[in-house]
Amino acid sequence: MRGAPGEFLEVRGRDWQASGPRRRTRLVEVAFQYWRQRGFPRYALTASEVKREYANLAAQPVAPIAENGIAGSISGLRLANFFQPQMWSVRVSRYLSPADVFKSDRMLRAAIERSWTIWPDRFGANAATLRRILKTFPGTASVSNFRPTVARSVLEQFSPDRGTVVDFSAGYGGRLLGALSRKRRYIGIEPCFAQVAGLRRMLTTVKEFRPLGSAEILEGCAEDLMSQLPRCRADLVFSSPPYFNWEKYSNDASQSFVRHATYEAWRDGFLQPVLWESARVLRRGGRLVLNISGGRRKPDAQEVRTICQAVGLRYLGCIPLLISRVPYMHPRNNQPHKCEVLLIFGKR
Repeated sequence: MRGAPGEFLEVRGRDWQASGPRRRTRLVEVAFQYWRQRGFPRYALTASEVKREYANLAAQPVAPIAENGIAGSISGLRLANFFQPQMWSVRVSRYLSPADVFKSDRMLRAAIERSWTIWPDRFGANAATLRRILKTFPGTASVSNFRPTVARSVLEQFSPDRGTVVDFSAGYGGRLLGALSRKRRYIGIEPCFAQVAGLRRMLTTVKEFRPLGSAEILEGCAEDLMSQLPRCRADLVFSSPPYFNWEKYSNDASQSFVRHATYEAWRDGFLQPVLWESARVLRRGGRLVLNISGGRRKPDAQEVRTICQAVGLRYLGCIPLLISRVPYMHPRNNQPHKCEVLLIFGKR
């Protein structure tokens, strides 16, 4: 294609589809060469964009949790993901990661062509659309971040202003960001060094904007560190425990699926101790809110309920967590969302 470098970035799918075979092939090749030189299209935010993203999240009214569930907007999600660039390389079960697809010349060319084919109204080879297609390329799966807007709703409903919130699997920082935008004291525990570094970068950056909340990030294994937290001081324990070995954040010895090699060992050595300690650190009347898959991935809801009730927590109900589907990936399923769940427990 002739013209200014990067002109292909302004080509929509419908324009690409209306072109002849030679021009379509040339556009794919130009886009391929561009991204091969630029590298993976991670989120790139300037200092002013970071500030604006946080301000937009903090200014949003907190959405109430409805009986039929909560979805939350994507506000703040790009900001949280910006601090965790390694998330694109994380393997989910047997699938390729988005970074794996990008590294393959054949698959990257195929992904660019697929993007222009699927989305007629999108700029098929710009950074945002390329990220989307790399996440959803056949045989690929990607990790996801907890939506900060959903975190804000949970915090508002289940903890008081200036309350202490413990997150024993801090992950990629969606709950941390939500807590910083509310009047909460957040304590996050995370064993993965790269994720801890990202969480602390986020915390240092957001502190410059004088957030309503405060936070502390502890690096280490939750089954070790939870016992060091004081008894009966937390108003809310709010977390999303890993689905055993479904998402392999790293192969470090600190990872729970590495420390506990079978599901039964993981349940007994990680999940049960962490939930026991959650009950211990909660104040009387405090709440435990756990995000689990609600599907076939372990632990399932009944197993979590059994453990929590054994450690003295009372089951209070379940809230559907609605996660948007990618329509072209599920052509036979007319449901716009897949459903995970938030299990709610209380301490007497």
